[in-house]
Amino acid sequence: MRGEGFQGGLRSGAVVLLACLLLCLPMVALADETPPFRVLWADTQRAEGIYLLDARIDYRLAPNLREALHNGVRLTFEMRVEITRQRDWLWDETVAGLTQGYRLEYHPLSRLYLLTSLNTGVQRSFQRLESALARMGQVEALPLLDAALLEAGTDYRVRLRAYLRVDALPLPLRLRGYLLPDWKPESDWYTWPLD
Repeated sequence: MRGEGFQGGLRSGAVVLLACLLLCLPMVALADETPPFRVLWADTQRAEGIYLLDARIDYRLAPNLREALHNGVRLTFEMRVEITRQRDWLWDETVAGLTQGYRLEYHPLSRLYLLTSLNTGVQRSFQRLESALARMGQVEALPLLDAALLEAGTDYRVRLRAYLRVDALPLPLRLRGYLLPDWKPESDWYTWPLD
């Protein structure tokens, strides 16, 4: 008799847990519809034999990441660009890739946001977080690839995405980054033909 009551309690507990999960699904679906990072547009142009990238990326930080930033956590962002060759019978081949990294930190004494390019070491300071995020999202004439390295008459595509590097978070926050979507924001891939 005692075993049946215990199993019945487990069943009712499982039903309550399932109901809670189902109630949370619409909120998760809504969060997934509007990604926190979004590639608004991107394009390449060829100048003096080099392909250059221009792009605009919209970075929006969730409240938990804003709070972490204001409490001394450095946030590392990356923009990944890949050039792929289209193939009919096999998956596309990645022929070149580039990662552009940025570190964003907040200095409470000066009340300034410091944005550092991890590729060049160039640092800029901003009074507003939105200004720092907007600057990070402006990509202008970034050299991608020497056109001589590509085969003539071949169909190439470029794809781009932006994300927060979870493995660069401090150890206590890293687990959250691996488990919770609002700690690992990323954009969808944005793809276009290489002309």
